[in-house]
Amino acid sequence: MSAPVCENKLQCQLNGVVGTAMFLSVMILLWAGYDMLSTRMSLKGAVFATLLLAPTLASVAFAALMKQTGRSMGWAGLAFTAGGAAWGVFVLNGVTHL
Repeated sequence: MSAPVCENKLQCQLNGVVGTAMFLSVMILLWAGYDMLSTRMSLKGAVFATLLLAPTLASVAFAALMKQTGRSMGWAGLAFTAGGAAWGVFVLNGVTHL
């Protein structure tokens, strides 16, 4: 376990779920970036897609900041990170090409 703070079993599980959500969000952003480049999306379309994925990007930035500073994620951090991943899945399934 690479979690910086693991006070008990629940905290370790919480860190694992946050890490999984962060990984999923990064994969979503990479997939969307690849999709934008491979379809030669117009600048206007790329800006629109990027704005739609802003919550996913924000959740990755937040989780990375928390990991970098060594602070543990609470339930609010888990909700924010998992919400960003869920939003990214929603956007990929509903807006971009799969």
